[in-house]
Amino acid sequence: MAGRVQSPSSINLFRQCPRKYFYQYILKLVTGSNIHLVRGKAVHSVLENFFKVNISQIHSENFDFELRTLLFDMFRQEWRKSKPELEKIGITIHNQIYYYNETKRMLTNWFDGFVGKLQGLMVDRGLVEGFKYLTPITEQYYESSSHKVRGYIDAVHEWAEGVHIVDYKTSSRDKMSDDYMLQLGIYAMMYKQKHGVAPKKEGINFLKFGEKFIDVDDVLIRDAEAACEQIQFDTQSEEKIDYPKKQSGLCKWSTGQCDFYETCIKDN
Repeated sequence: MAGRVQSPSSINLFRQCPRKYFYQYILKLVTGSNIHLVRGKAVHSVLENFFKVNISQIHSENFDFELRTLLFDMFRQEWRKSKPELEKIGITIHNQIYYYNETKRMLTNWFDGFVGKLQGLMVDRGLVEGFKYLTPITEQYYESSSHKVRGYIDAVHEWAEGVHIVDYKTSSRDKMSDDYMLQLGIYAMMYKQKHGVAPKKEGINFLKFGEKFIDVDDVLIRDAEAACEQIQFDTQSEEKIDYPKKQSGLCKWSTGQCDFYETCIKDN
């Protein structure tokens, strides 16, 4: 059987629980949505569209107010489009308001950091060139045929001093976890394979807290390559017995449970 094309999320899911991987990627059972997926989709759309603003129409003496207004107009529109899905997954109005305000605070935190960078650049470059400098390549698709992995990178800054890759996270903690490190390693590997040079730095923008960056080195890329090779070996079988359960707090918690919880507890 030819190896299936993986993604950073599918590899991390296998590491979290092989049985869950079996249900989702081999049996292809239906997965549900949740507030975190809905919010993440809205935020990513807002940050992608923000950089499409016609900056030449923004007044430099009032750029902070004008850009902030545009950003939150985009957010309101995206949140409004998400309402049917929020209602479908049973989020109460009270909780919708809570998550709306929390997400708005995340975007405020991101915008304040962006404005700080832009103000520094405006001294020498002015508003238009400063904004263009900070504008990344967004939602860029990458694939490694040799390692059978693919994914979308949120933001790529191809600066003269070196490439910086950024992924946006709406998580409640700003820990650079093993999952995140693997994701960044795979991104670095795919970027290097496509362009012939590795990124200089990679980071997570924890929208609630700020950015954390790491230097890209050979060890990070080799670990990613090894993980991609290992998942191909581990997922050759299509037999359930080869995908053991790994019980943890991610099976069931106070406010929810794994998409496959009911199926899993009935399975051997």
